[in-house]
Amino acid sequence: MFDTMLVARKIREARISQNMTQMNLADTMEVSYQAVSNWERGNSMPDIAKLEQLGRVLHISLEELLGTDTSKTLERIINKEEDTNESVQEVLTYQEIEEVAPILPPADVEKLVEDTLEQQEEENLNLSAITGLAPFLDHQFLDSLVQKVPAGSLQEITGLAPFLSNETLNKLVLNADGDTDMSGITSLAPFLSHDTLDQLIEKIQPQGNLRQIAGLAPFLSHETLNRLVLNTDAEDDMYGIIALAPFLGHDTLDQLIEKIQPQGNLRQITGLAPFLSHETLSRLVLNTDAAEDMSGIVSLAPFLGHDTLDKLMEKIQPQGNLRQIAGLAPFLSHETLSRLVLNTDAAEDMSGIVSLAPFLGHSTLDKLLDSLPKNEYGHISGLAPFLSQETLQKIAKKLMTNDSLPT
Repeated sequence: MFDTMLVARKIREARISQNMTQMNLADTMEVSYQAVSNWERGNSMPDIAKLEQLGRVLHISLEELLGTDTSKTLERIINKEEDTNESVQEVLTYQEIEEVAPILPPADVEKLVEDTLEQQEEENLNLSAITGLAPFLDHQFLDSLVQKVPAGSLQEITGLAPFLSNETLNKLVLNADGDTDMSGITSLAPFLSHDTLDQLIEKIQPQGNLRQIAGLAPFLSHETLNRLVLNTDAEDDMYGIIALAPFLGHDTLDQLIEKIQPQGNLRQITGLAPFLSHETLSRLVLNTDAAEDMSGIVSLAPFLGHDTLDKLMEKIQPQGNLRQIAGLAPFLSHETLSRLVLNTDAAEDMSGIVSLAPFLGHSTLDKLLDSLPKNEYGHISGLAPFLSQETLQKIAKKLMTNDSLPT
């Protein structure tokens, strides 16, 4: 394999061994100082016509400078140009052309490829060979080569995409079967225009299976994405909508929510929650019957603010059944939790209070216990892990004043 940096290092080492400056070498080779500097940096290679002279000046053979295989290929090319007898000309392989392409003018590379195509069957040309030659060919010539080689999948030509013309890429994609080659289309998407992708979407009609185009989402226009989502039956394809949600705006998602009306089944839109506006989430939760869909409300709670949840608590008034809101406790404000617990009849709903205890402060629990009569202390064992040592000691002293301890 031709190594430009290795050649650059050999030129530099050979020049130094001859006690020459870059300017000396440039003058001798009749090139600019910048040209020699670029050779030694690996930014460019000497012209093929200068290689033999460079070898003589630096006292280095072509084999040593370029490597045995590359130098032999170059000799064959030179001999090929000098020998006009086509019957004895030896055909170069595509791999050999790729080996010397970095030091040949693009027109010469194309001529070698054409000669090889004429003297070999086209079956010998493959996408791997074309990919290796792509950086050295212009769009038009490369486009013609690609059309000679059928690809089993568009993914096989991903390596060629940066070098192909937009017209060829668009044609390949629009002629592909989106149902069987979506991974290939997705691999080419960064190189395609919105117009081409929009035409593709019109062709494959992904309604009911939006997940198949999720990989295309970063490259689709907002108009196309919005239309796809709003024209899809959300009940049939919620997973697909969720896959596209990071690329949709609040307005589109708000319209979708208005359309599907998820009251009574908020869990179905949990995957959309990170992308919905705060106003939409709040409206959904406050308009939902909490008794019927508390699990759905809990699933959305991480995306709701304290103000929305506080309003919800005012609405549902969970006194006497605090366990129903235990799933919301991590997201409620301390003020709301304290109010709920202190306004609840502890004797009737001690299990509910215990379910909220991990989220209550010592001060709230102390106030709760101060309001309890001593004969209720026997029911507070579930709160013990969350009580302060001072409170536990105070309870113990109160109990010791009784004639008999509650059981």
